[in-house]
Amino acid sequence: MNGIDPYDYWTLKTIKRIMGKSPWISLSSRELGEKLSMSQQSASRIILKLIDKGFLQRKIQDRRQNISITDAGLDILFSEMNDLASVLEIEKTLEIHGNVISGLGEGRYYISRKSYIIQFQEKLGFIPFLGTLNIKIDPENEGKLRRLRNSKGIHIDGFVTDDRTFGSVKAFLGNIGGLECAAILPERSVYSDVLEIISPFYLREKLKLSDGVGISLVVNI
Repeated sequence: MNGIDPYDYWTLKTIKRIMGKSPWISLSSRELGEKLSMSQQSASRIILKLIDKGFLQRKIQDRRQNISITDAGLDILFSEMNDLASVLEIEKTLEIHGNVISGLGEGRYYISRKSYIIQFQEKLGFIPFLGTLNIKIDPENEGKLRRLRNSKGIHIDGFVTDDRTFGSVKAFLGNIGGLECAAILPERSVYSDVLEIISPFYLREKLKLSDGVGISLVVNI
């Protein structure tokens, strides 16, 4: 289970169920132990282990223990969700909503590298327009974005040139407004609420998009 002890996973899931949408909760080891049907001492040990592994954060306020699940901890839960979806053959498409924003112009530079372009054509089936469409994801779609980030995707190899290293990325085929596209994400963990989209079309022009316009992206995971 993603390199984590099953009981640790169960503890994370239980804490998330208690938290709901709250970023932090006040939760004692005794209270958690009751939820997990174990002793206070055992619950305390698991909490400390999950903190040490970087899956939980803790702070003490007014003699109360406050706990939050880190991005790494949430990744564990969403990875397991994707595994279950695959096993149960649940439909694996996501519709993600957001707003168009301007990027810094770096997308054009990166995707114009020959080694990327060759792989895009071979693995995605198209040569992209030299530029990316940037979408700032709506906050209520954060769970869908995190699920996407923890999906396998289509692997695009990184490479090294004379002056720098270009990292590997993963791509997810999909469509915007009925037009073929792919969301691309770095394979190393980077937390951002902005998705970069490539397409054989100049999407801004084709769909008459401007900054601030709401848009929906449908991707296969």
